[in-house]
Amino acid sequence: MKSFRDRGAALAVGLVLLALVTLLGLAGASTAHVERLLAQNELFRENASAAASAGMEVAMREIENSDPAAVPAHLEGLVPGTDNRFEVSIRIAGYETSLPQAPGERVIGAHFDVFSTGYSARRAVDRQRATVMRVMHDVTATPLDCEPVVARHCHADGETERLSWQRVPVE
Repeated sequence: MKSFRDRGAALAVGLVLLALVTLLGLAGASTAHVERLLAQNELFRENASAAASAGMEVAMREIENSDPAAVPAHLEGLVPGTDNRFEVSIRIAGYETSLPQAPGERVIGAHFDVFSTGYSARRAVDRQRATVMRVMHDVTATPLDCEPVVARHCHADGETERLSWQRVPVE
């Protein structure tokens, strides 16, 4: 036979267990929500990086298709199919007149500094910097044959080469 003190003990134990299970469920839901926000933020950072890369490619195309003096100093655009955008600044850094070149060529290299900044949702920003050289014909250039010492680095008219690329901190 049960004593008077044993009555309702199962109810109290059941309520405590129900409270613990509820707290665990709430903690799991909160953790899942934080994880989802972190994943979204990472996606926004990746989108900003992709936008900056798209801006870099647009700048490379402008450098390839324009006379160095006519390359625009500033470009802007949207990544197709998204709200992500980029801003690019292009600066001519100078000319290299003594390039190793194919025999008979007379070429110089126009060097450019390119900064591309990509923007995405939630103020995600990514900035990239590249140094680009466009090789072009110039009759005043001193021919510097590269055979046979560095044959694989012979430059010819019309080449565009990305010399360096890096991510830079956003200011």
